Amino acid sequence: MAKPTLIVNLETLERLRNEQPWGVFAKQIGIDGSTLSRVRNGKSKPGPEFIAGVVTNFPVRMEDLVTVVAA
Repeated sequence: MAKPTLIVNLETLERLRNEQPWGVFAKQIGIDGSTLSRVRNGKSKPGPEFIAGVVTNFPVRMEDLVTVVAA
């Protein structure tokens, strides 16, 4: 049986970034710019540091940031 996974809502992420450079956004949420790039491109799943960094630094609910999907 496949395990569920998370995908990031790119529209929400873009809205939160508010036209600032992605590198600045990555620093604000406490992750490396390359990690943010991999999450945005679907090469990595959003981990706990990513999710916690976004929801503690921006006005967004976790359920608006990520979606649980069947793998």
